[in-house]
Amino acid sequence: MLGQSFERVEQLQNEFGPNRLKPPPKPSLWRIFGRQIGNAMTLVLIAAMAVSFGTQDWIEAGVIAALVILNVTVGFTQEWKAEKTVAALESVGSPVAVVVRHDPSNKGREGKILEVQTDEVVPGDIMIVKIGDVIPADGRVIDNHISNLEVDEALLTGESLPVAKAAETLQDKTCPVGDRINMVFSGSQVTKGRARCVVTSIGMATELGAISEALATKADSKKRGWKRHWEKFQVFLGVKGTTPLQIKLNKLAYLLLALAIIFAIVVVSSTGYKDIPDSTATYAVATAISVLPASLIAVVSLTLATSSRELAKRNALVRKMDAIETLAGVTDICSDKTGTITVGRMVLKKAWVPSMSEKVDTEVGQIYSVESGKDPYYPRGTIQALDENTVEEDESANSDSDAVQVNDLDPSFQDLVQSAALNNMATISAGEEGSEWDANGDPTEIALQVFAHKAGHGKPHLTHPPKHRAKKDHHPSPRAEVEGHFEMIIEHPFDSSIKRMSTAWKFVDTKGDDGSKQHVYIYMKGAVERVLERCTHVSMGDKAIEMTEEAKDNILKKMDELAAEGLRVLALAGKTDKLSNAQAVKETKRDELEKGFGLVGLVGIFDPPRPESKGAVYDSRRASIVVRMLTGDHAATAASIAMSVGILDKNHSKSAVMTGQEFDAMSDEAIDELDELPVVVARCAPETKTRFVDALHRRKRLTVMTGDGVNDSPALKRADVGVAMGLNGSDVAKGAADIVLADDNFSTCVRAVRKGRSVFTNLSKFLVYLLAGNVAEVLVLLIGLAIRSDGNAVYPISPVGALVINTLTIGPVAFALGIEPTADDTMLQPPSNFFSIFTPTWFLDLFSYGFVSGAITFANYVIVIYGRYDGNEDVSANCNEGEVTGECQVIYRARAAAYASLLLMLMVLAFGCKHTTRSVFQMNLLDNKLLIWSAGLLSLSVFPVIYIPVIKDRVFQVTGIGWEWGMIAASVLIFIAYIEGYKALRRWFIRRSSKKEDLESSTDREIRLAPTMEPNTL
Repeated sequence: MLGQSFERVEQLQNEFGPNRLKPPPKPSLWRIFGRQIGNAMTLVLIAAMAVSFGTQDWIEAGVIAALVILNVTVGFTQEWKAEKTVAALESVGSPVAVVVRHDPSNKGREGKILEVQTDEVVPGDIMIVKIGDVIPADGRVIDNHISNLEVDEALLTGESLPVAKAAETLQDKTCPVGDRINMVFSGSQVTKGRARCVVTSIGMATELGAISEALATKADSKKRGWKRHWEKFQVFLGVKGTTPLQIKLNKLAYLLLALAIIFAIVVVSSTGYKDIPDSTATYAVATAISVLPASLIAVVSLTLATSSRELAKRNALVRKMDAIETLAGVTDICSDKTGTITVGRMVLKKAWVPSMSEKVDTEVGQIYSVESGKDPYYPRGTIQALDENTVEEDESANSDSDAVQVNDLDPSFQDLVQSAALNNMATISAGEEGSEWDANGDPTEIALQVFAHKAGHGKPHLTHPPKHRAKKDHHPSPRAEVEGHFEMIIEHPFDSSIKRMSTAWKFVDTKGDDGSKQHVYIYMKGAVERVLERCTHVSMGDKAIEMTEEAKDNILKKMDELAAEGLRVLALAGKTDKLSNAQAVKETKRDELEKGFGLVGLVGIFDPPRPESKGAVYDSRRASIVVRMLTGDHAATAASIAMSVGILDKNHSKSAVMTGQEFDAMSDEAIDELDELPVVVARCAPETKTRFVDALHRRKRLTVMTGDGVNDSPALKRADVGVAMGLNGSDVAKGAADIVLADDNFSTCVRAVRKGRSVFTNLSKFLVYLLAGNVAEVLVLLIGLAIRSDGNAVYPISPVGALVINTLTIGPVAFALGIEPTADDTMLQPPSNFFSIFTPTWFLDLFSYGFVSGAITFANYVIVIYGRYDGNEDVSANCNEGEVTGECQVIYRARAAAYASLLLMLMVLAFGCKHTTRSVFQMNLLDNKLLIWSAGLLSLSVFPVIYIPVIKDRVFQVTGIGWEWGMIAASVLIFIAYIEGYKALRRWFIRRSSKKEDLESSTDREIRLAPTMEPNTL
């Protein structure tokens, strides 16, 4: 086969361009920067900064400008890093492709086989694909150039099993992609065989490109005119197009802005609107800024950035930081099975061989359980003979004392192992030191080959001459020595129409005197019914028993028993052919050769759950999160895995398991009438996932959806949090997801939910802290207007002092609260606890702490002026201007006492906010070192403010104090006592409420824990 000429290839490259998908539009630096500006609190701060510059309050304007820069820088840096991290994961496609091309000057009949970069492939190229390759372009399989080709198209179609390909012409020109068996598609992977294909489409013209382009089309492209611009404006303001929590925070920011304007007007109105001094304008701005939690955005951004880095260390790469908040209130996790809940690799779990008996009965035979470890390809593990009456073996039974010794295996089992090893094209090999073992081939054959290695009869040991085995057989277990070796004569590959495959081998016996005695062995495996059709007897070592109808029925019953455990059951058979001549075996027709076999046993294969999946599901159910499995596998397999990890109870209702076809056949109205949505949906298409998410949303459920395929992207976008697989996921899925799992592990998703809940709880803590500080400041500043001199108010705290407390002081402490360690009971609470921060008790905490601390602060201010000194003589409006005169000493001392009182009480409040009801004296105060250091250092910052010249009088308008420190200390102790009393009252109220609901709660718990109920009642 010549292939295209180099000149023609160059022409086609110029015409069609490179063979690559159009990358999704990457956000530019300016777009990311714009998103940071388009934030409600940032916009409010910019407005406040503009007013400060307008009134020539340079210090306030400078501080606010620094905050805005910090907010924008933190958000911009984190989002840009996230985009670069995900970009490093996007690598669909093989780096090279093998093609056939020719040089016209070379008169040879065959073209030259070349390796080229995938982006150099052009339409009309002849590409060669083999096992392990990722297909670089769409192509048509060529007649007479295909050998047992099977392709995994799961990323494209969602089909979990490999698709067998053929070169036949299809009559239906409109058949779906999954039924085009004579085509291979870009992005799919060859799992078996090899073939030559002519390239039909490249780049965006491929099926993968078409899906990618369709998904990239914006949903609002049909919207025209003012509606589209209005929606964009709403997104810019932050009241649409983001998470529910962010929308509420943004609305809160605009509400606070309105209050800030009102309070600023109140301050200005205190002058009667006549001859408004500059100090009053400054104070009005300071009061307005005190309403706003100026450091909120910076604290939120830093908290989310820190959490994002922690999740990245645990293999969860966060593309959109807002997703961390949303995870907190998740009610349902809709997960794929293969590679997420399971390891994504097939292993042999059980084997059955008939026993030495005159009949084959379900009471007769031996079942072997095969141990599998964390590495499914590791060729070592215990093979245990189970008691026939044992329903399910215990893991603890897999001990060395009960292990089957290979030398003691009965002949029936040895025949089964030998058939599994030889009738097999898969290979396994040791990986690099410290890494997992590697395997190449069909997943089912890999499982059989690993099983054979565990039993000591791996294919390398059987096919290599004895003198070469020690070096070439990597199997570490003992085994019975084989005096001779096998050489393959012919392979009849798996045919989907007859559902079986066979191979013929000659055995060269080196034990004989002439060293060349040969025997021919033929092995078969496939679907149980199809193999039984070709069996005339049952083999049990050297003994053979006729295959009667009764025997077939009993074997099929045994198959059903294994299948009921969620296993894919295969039958293995073998025979010794009378033809001793290898050439005669080759010339025998397949149908004739595949007759007269003896059944040697059955094997059950499955994709085992990850060891950590069961614990992750348990944690989810304790958190009242429903874990649902949406998979392309069969219902029996899906239900079995779901039961093994705790998604389903063993006596679950029938409605808990449904096929995708059954679900899709229902209307939305019928789905909404179901008491509960199914927990397991088998044979689930990507479109089914999207409908399932919509059904959950109609029930007001907050959903996580996992996916890896191109067609999963709509469901990932539709879900509240889309989670893509980083190892085996497509670039399109990663681009649509909010979070990418670097290890494709379900437990990582649950850990992300746990972290999301922790972040949500910490957000609630530091929001109470920040806003309580704002309430205290505003209370002091507004009530302080009542103290007047010559018709003007004398301010209790200087504008700079109020600004510093609101920004530079409580901001770092709030951030320390934002990274509080995750509480032990985080995953014991229902999702409803994480739906909204703004609850009645939250507002009660906020205003309670704010009013009390503000009242104590103002009381100290008044005590200094009127209790120790003569307030009427010592109060002067000139003290608002930063005058360093004797008449301002009392006011400056009062301000110093107020400033120190408020700051130190806020430092104490930070520790009180660590838990809403627990006493400070019952907390582990040392578990957050950042909180200790920040609160300690900022408490010490009081002294330079009060005692350093110029700073104290010109900037903060305070002076050194003495006896006032005793009053300040007493105030702090009083505030601590109030916090403890308030929390004690809350605990009492909770206990009182719990007693009233005790009977109802206990009944609910019994219902929730009842095994007959579905998990989503938890």
